[in-house]
Amino acid sequence: MNIKSLLLGSAAALLAVSGARAADAVVVAEPEPMEYVRICDVYGTGFYYIPGTETCLRIGGLVRYEIDGQTDDDGWKKIALARLKMDARSESEFGTFRRYIEIQHSVGGSATEDNGWIKGRRPVLDDDDIVGSEEVDVWTGLMGESGTTLRYAYIELGGLLIGHTDTLWDGGLSAEFDQNGGDRINQIRYTFDAGNGITLSASLEEESYNFDYVPLVVGKVSFAQGWGSVDLWAAYDDAFGEGAFKALASFKATDALTVELLATYETGPSYWSVTTEYIGYEWTVGADVVYKVNEKLGLTFGGQYLSNLHDDNLQKFVPGTGTPPTTGKFVPVFGEGGDNNWRIGADIDYNIIQNLDTKLSVNYYNGDSFEEDGGVVYGFIRLDAAF
Repeated sequence: MNIKSLLLGSAAALLAVSGARAADAVVVAEPEPMEYVRICDVYGTGFYYIPGTETCLRIGGLVRYEIDGQTDDDGWKKIALARLKMDARSESEFGTFRRYIEIQHSVGGSATEDNGWIKGRRPVLDDDDIVGSEEVDVWTGLMGESGTTLRYAYIELGGLLIGHTDTLWDGGLSAEFDQNGGDRINQIRYTFDAGNGITLSASLEEESYNFDYVPLVVGKVSFAQGWGSVDLWAAYDDAFGEGAFKALASFKATDALTVELLATYETGPSYWSVTTEYIGYEWTVGADVVYKVNEKLGLTFGGQYLSNLHDDNLQKFVPGTGTPPTTGKFVPVFGEGGDNNWRIGADIDYNIIQNLDTKLSVNYYNGDSFEEDGGVVYGFIRLDAAF
């Protein structure tokens, strides 16, 4: 082997070793496995596992536009609202662990009824002296200022519920005309499933923030079978020393036809009074018929009779007039004590496409409290888009 061949071989060997070391210096990491969102079908459709956990989450909501009209109003009322719903669930040794939140943001309706043109009063001056007042139209801002509400925020673990949701007293006819009492309220509730379609529930509910130390008490017994269901309620309002009772029955006459019956009794005004809180009647009875024409169209019709409006219902203070103003007086809100009233109504529900529904409701109210104006016609058309 000559010198030239030796040198060439040595150079080649050095290049090979250098190349091997250079290759060893660059390390390409293996890609991490990607965790795709998994569908959770344990609690129904729309749930997904939160990545890295065994908690299932469903995010949904609603967009609504509604136009209301009433014969004793000055014009149409338009309401637009959006609801965001978050439902998280997982299993534990105590049963299903649920966390639920629902937030609503609305434009128009009760959240902004004092925006836009309203009736107001302004002083009448004579040489800078106030000599009286006169009614005027007042512009208070654009009809578009809105309100945000936390509708629901509660925790469930097994049969225990703690948080803000509908009162246990909630429940009524499917139609829109009925009055049956109840609203959303802070509470601690327990529900026991006794089997065979029987459930027992009890709830301690907060009448008002920082009001007193004694809660409202509500109990409910439910019985459901293939033919329908029966629900019975009893409640006691310690602050006012009044009780209330309610019964609701639903019977499936056919696969398409359902008959519902409602009855209430209250010893006096309480949080569960049928008209609204602390404004109610001694007793009421009502019924409606729900007919499912087909998969898209549903019809509902019925009525309710309300007897003996309480004479100690919550009343509204009306300031006096004059210069200076007089002390004013308290006046009944919905008629005089002892009034008997009635209401009838009809609803048409139609599913336009999946998750897009519309409802037309027309109702008529009359009775002793409406003698001067011959009753009130109320109705609305509503469009709901859910996701």
